Amino acid sequence: MLTQTLKTLALTATVALAAGTASAQVQMVMSNDNNNKGLKGQTFDYLTAQLEERLGDKINVEMHHSGTLFDQQSQIQGLQLGGTHIISPTAGIYSTVEPKVAALQLPFMLNTPEKIQEAVADPTIREAIMPGLNNQNIEIVAVWMNGPRDLGYKGQNPILLPGDAEGLKVRVQSAPIFVKTWEAVGANPVGINWSEAPTALQQGVIDAGEVTPNSWRGSSTYQFVDHITMTDHQYSFYLVGANKQWWDEMPDDVKTEVQAALADATEWNMAKNTEINGSAAEYIAGEGVGVHYLNDEQRAAWAEAMKPVWAELGNELVGDEVMDRLKSIAGVN
Repeated sequence: MLTQTLKTLALTATVALAAGTASAQVQMVMSNDNNNKGLKGQTFDYLTAQLEERLGDKINVEMHHSGTLFDQQSQIQGLQLGGTHIISPTAGIYSTVEPKVAALQLPFMLNTPEKIQEAVADPTIREAIMPGLNNQNIEIVAVWMNGPRDLGYKGQNPILLPGDAEGLKVRVQSAPIFVKTWEAVGANPVGINWSEAPTALQQGVIDAGEVTPNSWRGSSTYQFVDHITMTDHQYSFYLVGANKQWWDEMPDDVKTEVQAALADATEWNMAKNTEINGSAAEYIAGEGVGVHYLNDEQRAAWAEAMKPVWAELGNELVGDEVMDRLKSIAGVN
């Protein structure tokens, strides 16, 4: 049923694009798998405003939030088939079509927005990862930040060391980088959509989740946990992907303005990232959730426990040369 729906959407998108070409209006359908309250949703809305301001009636923008068009599981296929033209999933989600993307989200590796931007722009790293996405009809056109991923959970006692997470049922996105990261500390990762997390927490399907402060607050899911430990085990970011065929066929004058709008939205996103996540953490603490910060010794223990993932989803996938570049940019050994 899903495949048939995607094929129908792809056909509709192709017809719309052809009609748009005839009328000199580009059709742009954007799909956000998350809500419009968090940082990503706000960045999408900022981008929409920029596109409409820059291009006027040269473009018709449809913005779909909260997974109403495609959710976390279906958005990659939706993009490939042309049911949407722009998506912005967490980077690791792309590993379903290009496993090498996982190297960009190795735990305790690229831990700042600046390091992430440098790594994605690095020629050696791009040469190893981007052709695999291009071959799947995906063009990466921007990088947006989300924030540090932190562990929220139900329970009386705070989780401060990796051993405390033994047996914990943690909601993760269904991609190897997230699954393997939590398996490394003895947790039981459960792959479900974030929109399902509140119900899953209430029903005991999961004990915990690991998303950014702005995602905990934006979705109101913080209401269903007792504690959040600021593990900062991964710095979550989004790879803004375009349907490559649609992107390549876009008129040059329109593409120039779309790229400028994307650059503006990226700059806005970078500027707001720290502010929004910081205020979200303060708000959540004010609502009575225990917010815990790790000391240096505790953080080192988490990093050491998760480090084996580097070999499995780093060296084995992208090779030693790319890993050396990642480590150099990250400033780690």
